[in-house]
Amino acid sequence: MKRALIFIHKWLGISLALLFLMWFVTGIVLYYVPFPNLSQAERRAGLQPLALGAGCCLTAEEAARRADVSFTEARLGMAGPGEPVWRLLVDAGQAKAAQWQALNARTGTAKAPLGAVQAMKVAESFSGRRALSAEALERDQWTVPQGFDPYRPLFKVSLEGDDGLELYVSSTAAEVVRDTRRSERFWNWIGAVPHWIYPTVLRQFPQAWNQVVVWLAIPGVVLAATGLALGIWQLFLNRTRWIPYRKFWMRWHHIAGLVAAVFTLTWIFSGLMSMNPYGVFSSRGLSASERERWLGPGQDAVLAPPLALAAVSAGEAGAQPLELERIRVGAQVWYRIQGVERRWWVRADDASAAPTLDPALPDALMSGVLRHLRGMDRPASSVVRMDRYDDAYYAKNPGSAEALEGRPLPVWRAHWSDGTDLYADPASGRVLLRVDRSGRWQRFMYQGLHSLDFEPLRERPWLREALVLILSALGIALCITSCVIGWRALMPKAAAR
Repeated sequence: MKRALIFIHKWLGISLALLFLMWFVTGIVLYYVPFPNLSQAERRAGLQPLALGAGCCLTAEEAARRADVSFTEARLGMAGPGEPVWRLLVDAGQAKAAQWQALNARTGTAKAPLGAVQAMKVAESFSGRRALSAEALERDQWTVPQGFDPYRPLFKVSLEGDDGLELYVSSTAAEVVRDTRRSERFWNWIGAVPHWIYPTVLRQFPQAWNQVVVWLAIPGVVLAATGLALGIWQLFLNRTRWIPYRKFWMRWHHIAGLVAAVFTLTWIFSGLMSMNPYGVFSSRGLSASERERWLGPGQDAVLAPPLALAAVSAGEAGAQPLELERIRVGAQVWYRIQGVERRWWVRADDASAAPTLDPALPDALMSGVLRHLRGMDRPASSVVRMDRYDDAYYAKNPGSAEALEGRPLPVWRAHWSDGTDLYADPASGRVLLRVDRSGRWQRFMYQGLHSLDFEPLRERPWLREALVLILSALGIALCITSCVIGWRALMPKAAAR
């Protein structure tokens, strides 16, 4: 048994030592420099104020009928000075993915895809800088995730400035969808890209990428587990000495393994769990039937967008709307009007009442829809409004812009007796998280073990950061000894010299 463990650990170690070293080093970089992302605050800062003018505008439904398309999401914004457009997520049928498309908000005419010169103008309006060049592309390293598929094809626009700012403009939606700067691109090449095994040539095929990562992580788990078993075996079952190795690198490999093996195993295992291998965990999003109940029967907006904006102007002096979003919840249609820091809700499907402003969706609507989201015969056992985070719904950095966007408060939580919880945001009209027993296991096995996202550490970020750095340094030391031992095993003559 021991000989078999030694054989497996030796040859897996020789094969994977450099990979483990890379994962530890790049993990530290990734901890401080995340993958490029255009935050909602950055996006709003680049939007032009809504200026509809006389004779504008059609409702999203009217524009879609004139363009002969069907849509699932709709946003009214500006594509240029004096050019309001509806941006519709158009259903292209089962054969193709949904695609964002811009329609003239006055006539409903579909806008032609942008060219390079037009994309440069969009980037200049967004950034306030002069565009230097534009490159047409389907995807590159920073736009490879499939979340950008509805926006393709793209233009990468380089802008003047010392920071190397590049903006990605969707040719069909006529809007900026991502920004990157030279420094974050540099650090991501030695951080997120190698850590996630994320080169474009592989990541553009999601299933293949998933399988590659899984089949690198599985032998990694075996390697760490066999090393831990052998280290403990040698420590307690050797009759002459606890550390039986006399050679420098073997001795320190054993010592480093005893110190670092447990968290090395948990990090590799939790990295494997992040990929949800073979669907062992359930989805964190709504099922198709739950989504249908959340939206409710289809309704049309009847309130003209200028009337909604007039209600905002009348209700709040100096308000500057940037975008109007059509949202359907529980068979009601609402306009969510977004400003720089504020948002306003206006009911859009009721022609009999004068438009009035709401700060969020009504409590009665949120609680009523959530209670029966899993069917009338399976009502939620409780529906409560939460003003604080809990174990499943939490933010890594409470109060930060990231938390306000991804994990806002307050939220509504519906709980079922089988352990399922649903969290819905009244400020965005969306269900943000679905957690069942499987999801709670994933939360522990992935976020907990991999990112140390446990409540005592989240409340003490300095301690969490110190632990991440110290444990990573120990892991790097263990991997260095593994690399040296592996090289000596493969090149014994060179090692002897």
